[in-house]
Amino acid sequence: MEDQDKTCETCKHFYRHYVHWVGKRFKPLDMGHCGNPRCRDKRIDTPACHRYAKGREKKAE
Repeated sequence: MEDQDKTCETCKHFYRHYVHWVGKRFKPLDMGHCGNPRCRDKRIDTPACHRYAKGREKKAE
């Protein structure tokens, strides 16, 4: 994986935030937080920091 592909969105420490949408659906937001070692607000396109660890692959929508 190239450095330009490393963003908070692809890190295993990133927890994406969601908003309750119509009915029982949830809509993902473009923000979340990092849980390593403490919570810090992040955006999905933020370049990865030195704590980066490859997370799960994104699901195809």
